[in-house]
Amino acid sequence: MVSNDKIKIAIFVPWIKSKGGVERAILKVLEDKKYESDVFTFFYDKKSTFEDFEKYNVKVIGNAEPKGFIGRGASLFKSLLFTKIPNLEDYDIFMISTAGIAELITFRNKHKKTVAMCHTPLRVAHTMFEYYRKQNLKNRISLPLIVSFYRLLEKSAWKRIGYALVFSNEVKERLVNYGLISSERIFNLGPHVNYQKIKKTKKTEKIIFYPSRFIKYKRQDLAIKAFNLSDLPENGFKLVLGGFAEDREYFESLKKLETKNITVKENLSEKELTDLYRKCYATLFLAINEDTGLTPLESLAYGKPVISVNEGGPKEFIKNEENGLLVNADEKSIADALNRILDKKLYAKLKKGAEESTKYDEKRFMNNLENAISSILEKTYK
Repeated sequence: MVSNDKIKIAIFVPWIKSKGGVERAILKVLEDKKYESDVFTFFYDKKSTFEDFEKYNVKVIGNAEPKGFIGRGASLFKSLLFTKIPNLEDYDIFMISTAGIAELITFRNKHKKTVAMCHTPLRVAHTMFEYYRKQNLKNRISLPLIVSFYRLLEKSAWKRIGYALVFSNEVKERLVNYGLISSERIFNLGPHVNYQKIKKTKKTEKIIFYPSRFIKYKRQDLAIKAFNLSDLPENGFKLVLGGFAEDREYFESLKKLETKNITVKENLSEKELTDLYRKCYATLFLAINEDTGLTPLESLAYGKPVISVNEGGPKEFIKNEENGLLVNADEKSIADALNRILDKKLYAKLKKGAEESTKYDEKRFMNNLENAISSILEKTYK
């Protein structure tokens, strides 16, 4: 049992540099007044992430500034293997926020209550291995060897982790299928959205909005192709793509595809983001096998139907022809779906379904989180 009034949690996250699902999940733990939480990170960019982090104790340790895919990986790998988190034994729980590779911090940092807040096992080593392997000749030669070595380290690291917190059945199944942790040690908290914070409007404009980080596997290029193939441009619709430019080269290639009907914009402010959610007609989400999918869930919270690829986590809350449309990942299927929402009767049905999609509220999420932490503290991992 914990002797202090508050449960002390040490949260490790490799870097805090954007406004994404990882950062949102960490903030939920920090906001809970039952816990006294400190965040340890290798890199903290205050300008690019949520301002709310400034309210809390964020400690920068080591040095793993994210510069490019290869450089970032090498720097991170070195920091994970050699950095020691100070006074870790003073905390009741050691929580590792990981989308793959962050779990390697356990080699130098052991704790009897180690928990992985797992957004996904490393994509390049599992779900997207073939995608990255086919990118170029260098990857085809070197990636199989690198990934084989990494999987050995990954398995070893997960033996040091007692429990996992996940946000979708998709990620839970990945962890089990890859042999990283058993099902009974996984707590699925589900995704969350702050419905009370959202202010809806009945007024909509002819805007199709795709909110997401700019990186190739989000497939914004496919959104542009499908939009141009559809009947929407000639019906006065515009496509707006907005988010953090994680892959600068990819972002610049998309900027070249801008037209009077297509806008590509980085680093949306909170006001710009909420305004687009409120006034858009519908949203797009085309990421490859997404882990959970918080942006399409937010879209539903704003009462906006989602056209999503029929892959990954979004399938768990987007119901085809009820609150959105699930499609194949090709431009014709997506274009056909865009054309379908021109049907006023179907659109009204989807919009109503979106407005009624209120299952994943923050209270439910926080209850699941608190129950999971209580259960973990009561259990002994061997």
